[in-house]
Amino acid sequence: MQRRNFIKQVCKASIVCAAPISITSLQSCSDYDDENNSSNSNSDIVTEISIDLNDLKYSKLKTVGQSIVTGSMDFDRAGILLLRKSQEELVAYSRRCPHAGTSINVFVAGSASCPNHGAKFKTDGSPFSGGPTNTSLNSYAVDLNGSIVTIYK
Repeated sequence: MQRRNFIKQVCKASIVCAAPISITSLQSCSDYDDENNSSNSNSDIVTEISIDLNDLKYSKLKTVGQSIVTGSMDFDRAGILLLRKSQEELVAYSRRCPHAGTSINVFVAGSASCPNHGAKFKTDGSPFSGGPTNTSLNSYAVDLNGSIVTIYK
């Protein structure tokens, strides 16, 4: 009889230990909803940023078809995904995946992807069909003036 009680106790302990991991895994597969792309209300203070394409870290954006990503910043905690679509057009999106909040990678061959769940996005920010999300990337207004790019919320 003691062996049976021991097995019951081990099973109960295993369930208690595994429950938080199971819940976290299930939550990560739901669409991510984060108002204003930040859990910090201070990020609302920064409504625009400017970058200089002559700065080495942004110089790839001088070439049509090139894409870069930035790290976290007060403007957008997930960072920004930038793509030079034409000589006259540069687009900017939040790197935050609308599916699970993971940071999106750069555009390669016309698509950017989420490394966690494989969601893929077109250069207009819309998702490819058949992926884990049907929500577009959050886009930002962009003003391109020579080598100075200003991005607005």
